[in-house]
Amino acid sequence: MQHSTTTNTSRFTKSLPIEIVEKIIDNAPDGQTFIACSLVCKEWLFRCRFYLFQRISLRAGDARDVLPFLSGPTQYKAGAFTHSLIVTESNPELLSNQKNSRETGRKLVSALPNVREIQMFGVTEWALERYLDGFILRDLRNRENKGNEARDPVLLEDLTLSDVKVEDWKAVQERLTRCSDSLKCIRISSLHFIAGSADPSIREKQATEGLQETLDSAITDEPHKSNRQPVDDFVELERLTPSQASFTNIERLALEGEHGGSRFANSLLQEIAPTPTSPLPKLTVLELFFPLPSHTQVLFCAAGATINELTIHCSTFVTAVDASNQSRVKMDFRHLKALTRFSVVGVRVFPSATASQVFGGFLSGLKSYMYSKLKILHLSYKAGLGQSPHTIDQWNELDEVLSSPHLTTSLQSLELNGIMSIASQMSRYLPNARERRIIRLIS
Repeated sequence: MQHSTTTNTSRFTKSLPIEIVEKIIDNAPDGQTFIACSLVCKEWLFRCRFYLFQRISLRAGDARDVLPFLSGPTQYKAGAFTHSLIVTESNPELLSNQKNSRETGRKLVSALPNVREIQMFGVTEWALERYLDGFILRDLRNRENKGNEARDPVLLEDLTLSDVKVEDWKAVQERLTRCSDSLKCIRISSLHFIAGSADPSIREKQATEGLQETLDSAITDEPHKSNRQPVDDFVELERLTPSQASFTNIERLALEGEHGGSRFANSLLQEIAPTPTSPLPKLTVLELFFPLPSHTQVLFCAAGATINELTIHCSTFVTAVDASNQSRVKMDFRHLKALTRFSVVGVRVFPSATASQVFGGFLSGLKSYMYSKLKILHLSYKAGLGQSPHTIDQWNELDEVLSSPHLTTSLQSLELNGIMSIASQMSRYLPNARERRIIRLIS
């Protein structure tokens, strides 16, 4: 009876046109459904693999465990369907015990030829060298051989680095420069820059471990395969690195904060937009931190005609700026001709001085904005225990700015998140905006 049911199911699925099968699979709601569909028959399995292996997540140091599944002997290797790779932190002891990890990293890159997106969370330089550098080197080689390929090469388009710990901020910027012309989206949040060890014995131990790892890789590598040593990879990276960065394809740039007092964000903005006339024809979404980096205005000039969404993150702004440096908190939106949505998120209610300076910067930006394109304003606050983050005079000043003719024409919504407890006071704080019914309170 079971054999008869299986036979009938197989005949039914084979009678379906391939277009219908693809529609069924493409509209599956979740991963479990994809797994069930992949077990129907071989014809369904191939289509399901596009979704089952489209995104792979692994911990730094676990590449050796997943390699057999990605580069197996089958005709359709699972790694060929992967477009997104997520690498998360791992136990430091596990990383220190890894043998031939550089060779494993190279094999992982080879097993994932179609990766276009890389996300790295909480990792260290160890993972950047073995995974990210491998894909960057792949891209540089693909560009060099572009004329010899029948189709356009696969290049890294989306890069996310969050809570990453590195010794030197320049090393991160160099990596971005090497793949600058293909990147469409850059998200960088909470980088930690730590100085290298000053103890010579520790440095010597690290160098010895690196040499031993290289020797182990040379011994265990199969004789008939070319064995690229780490030093060779580094030399080739240097040789293929473009002399000048070109971020002309960037569509989304997000810099949410930095740690350790580094100059990374400002230096990166200088690399992306060295002059007010730098070509950035595709940049539409921009996320920065408060106070804005000093080079922000040059970026606004370069991409003011295309940026339509601007978000300012304030969660790392915990100490008010001195009175002598008040110019640092001011914003100038004169060049943002296409801006339709402006958001300020993560505003801390306490201490009140920081909330006041964020609000002052927010108002200065709105006052400098002269176009009738802005549709949505969004203010998001952290818990304030039922207290208004601003004085009634500050709210009234915002209400007056929003009543300007060009904003009255275009503004559709003022979204206020996290201050539901003072909803009853809106008639006093924002009387004109309340009368226009554009206030949206979000809990």
